[in-house]
Amino acid sequence: MTLKNNESDIASVISFDRMNSKIIDELAKQDIHRYGSIELLQFEKQMERYFAREYDRWQGNKEPPEKYGVSSFEGDIVKSSIDTDTIEHYDKDLRIYKSFLDKQYMVYSMGYYGATDYLPQVNNDLTIDQAQSDKYNLIIQRTGIKDGDRILELGCGFGGFASYLLNIFPNIHITGVNPSKVQASYLMDELPIKTPAFSLDRFSLIQKRFDELTESDVSDESFDLVISIGVLEHVSNLSKLFELIARILKPGGKTFHHFIVSRDTIPQFLKAEDTMMSDYFPGGHIWPYAEPMRHDKHLKPVSSWFVNGLNYWKTLDEWHKRFWNSIDELYPKYLTLEEVQDWNKYFTLCKTMFIPNQGRSYGNGHYLFEKPLDDTEDMTDLMAEKPQLSKVE
Repeated sequence: MTLKNNESDIASVISFDRMNSKIIDELAKQDIHRYGSIELLQFEKQMERYFAREYDRWQGNKEPPEKYGVSSFEGDIVKSSIDTDTIEHYDKDLRIYKSFLDKQYMVYSMGYYGATDYLPQVNNDLTIDQAQSDKYNLIIQRTGIKDGDRILELGCGFGGFASYLLNIFPNIHITGVNPSKVQASYLMDELPIKTPAFSLDRFSLIQKRFDELTESDVSDESFDLVISIGVLEHVSNLSKLFELIARILKPGGKTFHHFIVSRDTIPQFLKAEDTMMSDYFPGGHIWPYAEPMRHDKHLKPVSSWFVNGLNYWKTLDEWHKRFWNSIDELYPKYLTLEEVQDWNKYFTLCKTMFIPNQGRSYGNGHYLFEKPLDDTEDMTDLMAEKPQLSKVE
């Protein structure tokens, strides 16, 4: 991996020297080691080597998930039996998320630090706020969002993308879907005060799971764009989701999705239950990069891009650092000893998945689909023009 400079690493060491050493020592005695410690760095290197071996083992494997007993064409959109556990990850005390997410948009997904497969180098001069803004600009460019659009955002989080759009486009209207009580409370109570452009006249919230949407929630052919950022990892049946989206989109409308993918098919990643990630995202899936573009029954695939994993590694590393910079505020007032350990493991595990092979094996996928202008058009004819695939960042 290539880094532009190490000033942020030096600053982090200085900041930790000023931290409450008593708390750090107490946690270390419980085998919970802070960001940047020798013990944690050694563990991260072990995990990086493990994932590098797995990526090398499955390199070039383009077998469909069905070969390994998993299908993105069957079952419920989201596994309802374990979705409650997934939502719980997003319903912790708000102060925990505020401790490590960017201050401006509170984005709980990858920031874009400029790393590409051609040039796997993160820009350390970017703040996490700037990296999230750059990610949003990239999405706006790829979706072609324009003023006056009506947008449905599935899993709108703390409203970061909605805020960004409302700041730029004075006539845009956004409907967010979010089942999290903590995030919904922030969206409706804090965000309008913090961000004046976040007008409740132009933003509406549906507080439920997106797989539970009915015609009374969203009418047919009512949106120009349906978008999700960091959501489809939780989706089991992509075909059924795209069928729902096709009903909601206007003719000619588009849908765009940003989520974690592996470059190749890695069997144990197809079900979170087969990995350590089951503790955090039960029922989740890491689909191979090519998988979403197989779904052409309800929507026309237009284009896809693989976003180098170093961008998410850097984002997670920043979150991890910020979490520990706030540890004296979080523990023991808002986090138990076990919870500190869980968050520490979460950041460590996640970021070590993205760094092997300079981010080329495991990253994010961007996918653009559109709904035909005429419903009578034969989707088979539409697919005669092949979508633009395998673009890399």
